[in-house]
Amino acid sequence: MNETLNLIKESFEQWYNGKLQKDEPHVSIAINYSDMQTLSIKAYHTIKLEVQAIGIKEGKSFIVPLFLLQENYNHGVTSEQEAKDGITKKLLIEMFDYPASTVVCKS
Repeated sequence: MNETLNLIKESFEQWYNGKLQKDEPHVSIAINYSDMQTLSIKAYHTIKLEVQAIGIKEGKSFIVPLFLLQENYNHGVTSEQEAKDGITKKLLIEMFDYPASTVVCKS
């Protein structure tokens, strides 16, 4: 799974940086994954994928949130790997629909 997320990260980072203006700093893309059991019914878990662009502009670091996908799954019915695969597929769909006009660097 980590290999898949790394491939997605590197590919999206290359695409994203290719859309930036010449004077804009290039960014690194971070994909954070979490799986937590926070609901009162222990079989239900919350899985989350968070994608951010991280960079430095004018000597200051910045983070641009790009995607946040979150869903609940029943650990008794769906394995953690199946949940990861499902949310990763949804992330890819979101990335395919990401408009190039929204690529910006904020300081």
